[in-house]
Amino acid sequence: MLKKLHIAVFIAFLSISTAYGQYSKQLLSLESKIESGNHEEVLKRLNTLDTSKFTLYNKALYLYLKAKCYDFRNSEDLAFKNFILSKKKFIAIDSIDRAMDINLDIAFLLYAQENSGNNYSKYINEYLNYAKNTNNNLKLARGYGNLAMLKIDEGKYSESKDYFHEALFYVKKTDNKNVESALNNNLANLYNEYLHQPDSALYYLKKDLLYVKDRGTLDDYYMNYLNQSSSYYYKKEYKTSIEYLKKADSLPINNYVVKSKQYLYENFQTNYDSLKDYKNAYKYALLVKKFADSANVIEQNIAINDIQTKYQTREKELENEVLKGKVKTNKALVYIVVGLLIASLIIGFLIVKNARRREHISKQEKLIEQQKLEKALKEYELSSIDLMLEGQEKERQRIANDLHDNLGSMLATLKINFEHLRLRKNELQEEENKLYDRTDELIEEAYQKVRRLAHAKNAGVFANEGLIPTIRKMAEKISIPGKLSIEVMAVGFNKRLENTIEIAIFRMVQELSTNIIKHSHATEASIQLTNHDENINIIIEDNGVGFPPAKTHTSDGMGLNTIRKKVEQLGGTFTIDSTPGKGTTIIIDLPI
Repeated sequence: MLKKLHIAVFIAFLSISTAYGQYSKQLLSLESKIESGNHEEVLKRLNTLDTSKFTLYNKALYLYLKAKCYDFRNSEDLAFKNFILSKKKFIAIDSIDRAMDINLDIAFLLYAQENSGNNYSKYINEYLNYAKNTNNNLKLARGYGNLAMLKIDEGKYSESKDYFHEALFYVKKTDNKNVESALNNNLANLYNEYLHQPDSALYYLKKDLLYVKDRGTLDDYYMNYLNQSSSYYYKKEYKTSIEYLKKADSLPINNYVVKSKQYLYENFQTNYDSLKDYKNAYKYALLVKKFADSANVIEQNIAINDIQTKYQTREKELENEVLKGKVKTNKALVYIVVGLLIASLIIGFLIVKNARRREHISKQEKLIEQQKLEKALKEYELSSIDLMLEGQEKERQRIANDLHDNLGSMLATLKINFEHLRLRKNELQEEENKLYDRTDELIEEAYQKVRRLAHAKNAGVFANEGLIPTIRKMAEKISIPGKLSIEVMAVGFNKRLENTIEIAIFRMVQELSTNIIKHSHATEASIQLTNHDENINIIIEDNGVGFPPAKTHTSDGMGLNTIRKKVEQLGGTFTIDSTPGKGTTIIIDLPI
């Protein structure tokens, strides 16, 4: 499943901005800058303000703006703390409408935490109850939209779809295109990730794109492209999916940059992995790790849990104060009990956290050691294959040189001597002449056989003729008229390859051709070689008796297992398709 982007689909946005006179113009100006994506600049300005003379209204808005800035920069722990404080301030000044809006910001923040276990449903339900009581269409749309997100988290996808449609019903009454856009994106995400209906998802995303083109921001384009990419991924149109990811990656977004990039690169990795483009998949896997480390998800979750625990504990303390306010002795007792309980919870939490952290570190260390061992064994195995192949190649060259230089020279000398005797054959008797003629023929035949064997064994033939001509000659020599026909087809070999690559390919083809002669009982075979886009594809087929693919060991030559490992060492793939009685097809793909 593709990684879904929580931070852009939750229906929460800046909603505090109102032109009431009780708010500072300076704060309202900073709020508008947050909406345009300048949250880093706004946070710096906020930190320089003197809040000691602020009214309660301005303090509430100040805390809210800080929370939004921290949220956009992925500092979720600080954002959560300031949202809670801001909500309390708005409640204190009887601005319940604004406090309820903050509920969605808090729910949104908690929902976005991976595996956090945070309970955000109570904030959504509180908001929705307020929307129903006030009969506010916009709030009902946002409330039902966020309730739909909650149902997704609970695995109730059909209910989620119904709530989304209910939310769309209310938002159409308001003509609020911003919320309608968020709902279309969320509904598309539901169809993509959980209902597995990518065509339905694309329908809502195309509708949303019309709004984005009309008045959307770069972040809106980013979200739409990312979700369209998910749709094409589930349609198995991976190249189209990657094109939309590239469009999204080209946009200079301002909000939630770290998490947005992390999820984007995870989707790149998944698509390239599906295309078996492991080079690019590995590239984006490294980028995912880089941005995941920046997000500090685990530390953020721990900090948020700590803050939420303290906030909930404080709420319970206040409730106890109200109930026990007139009994000082009991109140003191309650404080002591609560204090001990908090201390116990904190100690227990720290013990569990440290134990889990030690366990996690131990598992990571064992995994790293195992990976190092596997890597060392793999390198040793590949090194052994190289040494074996190098030894075979040297032995072939030594035998070829010995045949050509020593035995060949001796046979050549012997032939000259017999030529000399031939000149004197008139002096010999008739029977002796026949004997010399027969011996001369045998010497000529032996000399030609030694010469052919020397050239066949000597890899230096590539220096003169090249890979394809050598394979064609080999196929011509081992073909048996009337019994075995071997056809060679080559495409794209317009220039020579590196000599070591040519030798490696030739030895593989030579071994596989030898196996056809020895074991297949085939009457027809073909060797197809294609050089395209810096990749070489080799297909060797025969119409022989075939064999079970599991039985791939041979006792002589390179052997199929050795060929497979050599191909893997060169970064390629080796595939065998064989069924007893139906022939064999071997496919080798090599990068160059």
